[in-house]
Amino acid sequence: MDKNNFMTTPVKRSSTSLFSNAFIDFYHLVVRMSWPRFLASFVAVFFAINLLFGFMYSLQDDSIAGLKSIGFLEYFFFSVQTLATIGYGSMYPQTLYGHILVTIEAMVGLLGIGMFAALAFARISLPRSRVVFSNTAIVNNFEGQPALMFRMANERNNRIIGAEVELSLFIQEITKEGNSIRRIYDLSLARNHTPMLALTWLVIHPIDEKSPLSKLSQEELSKADFALVATVKGLDETVSQTIHSNHTYTFEDIRWNHRFVDLFCTNEFGMKAFIDQTLIHDTTDEAI
Repeated sequence: MDKNNFMTTPVKRSSTSLFSNAFIDFYHLVVRMSWPRFLASFVAVFFAINLLFGFMYSLQDDSIAGLKSIGFLEYFFFSVQTLATIGYGSMYPQTLYGHILVTIEAMVGLLGIGMFAALAFARISLPRSRVVFSNTAIVNNFEGQPALMFRMANERNNRIIGAEVELSLFIQEITKEGNSIRRIYDLSLARNHTPMLALTWLVIHPIDEKSPLSKLSQEELSKADFALVATVKGLDETVSQTIHSNHTYTFEDIRWNHRFVDLFCTNEFGMKAFIDQTLIHDTTDEAI
């Protein structure tokens, strides 16, 4: 099962609703897009506006003075200078039509620069976490009790204050009436809070009689439509902003009778000297 498909079920909407939502959520849409797409959109809009105004200037041959030749490129580059408020002085409007277009383009340019700067700042100032989750979860005994476990680590060289983690089971079930529903179970953890996350964290869910996982065998889980969603949030001590991250585990990500490899590496004297975060995903099979 694709974990992304499980958590993001497509929704069919009317074309009017799509346009309305895109317009209303413009800020959210721009902030979420990747930097390459954001910069590409800026370049596309910039060229489109200058092509439009360049064409409008060219509708009146003598609207702009100082042109080296009467060609579209001259009008286009005059539009670039006007929109970016450069104004070298060699080209300038000399008719009422030209002055009106320059006035309109100047307003568009000032508004556009302000909007782009505000959106760029909003994107840069967004709090982003660098919490890495182990790409596998394991099921094995812990303190004599079967448990589901996964690991987390903070990739930044700082601490996450008051980190809290939650683990939820999303599973498709059939009700007694025969209806298919997606149920969510909150899974209890041996510890769901730490004063600060600076190194690593082994998150443990005891599979006891209260756990929904205790009612499902490994074979039943392999056939079930489910996902385990882990979320963590806390305060980044450097920027004093709340950050959050999440990860999804499906059946293919679970290893039975495995243990995580020790992250603590020893030095030449046999003492634990540092943590190797590159080993966070590594497990060993106890059956071997």
